[in-house]
Amino acid sequence: MPELPGPYDDLDAPHRGPAAPVPREPAAGALRVLGRGLLRRCPRCGSGDLFVSWLRIREGCPRCGLRLEREEGGFLGAMTINYTATALVWLAVLVVWLVLDLPDVRLAALMGVSLAVAALFPLLFFPFAKTIWCAVDHLVARSAPEPSRPEGRSGPPSRGRGGSR
Repeated sequence: MPELPGPYDDLDAPHRGPAAPVPREPAAGALRVLGRGLLRRCPRCGSGDLFVSWLRIREGCPRCGLRLEREEGGFLGAMTINYTATALVWLAVLVVWLVLDLPDVRLAALMGVSLAVAALFPLLFFPFAKTIWCAVDHLVARSAPEPSRPEGRSGPPSRGRGGSR
């Protein structure tokens, strides 16, 4: 099992493979980074090919090495984005259906379409939700101050009191 990064480790994946390292470019603006996420591209360099399969993202960007999943459980945000997008699409389908089908709503057909939307849309939108969350995470991580590490110390900083509770 690969070793998980510590709180003070470098978040960039080590460069592996035949491609040459990409020189650091000036940081892109927030809209450009989010646009890259919408297009399933790396938030840092804009390259594609971030997915091994439709549902499995690579560990890092093959071009610039940016770590795409920074920590365990880090994709709860992607799940939230996926859930929210699914709910909004379902709500739009429901409103359009009701507007077109009133006053005699075919409930069985509406339930079938609702079930199809709720089952298929999250699978189709999943890679987009992941890369959108990677973009948000990248924006937050690059604007967060670097935590200071005391000399000779490898663990997280203490939280004040010396004793346990």
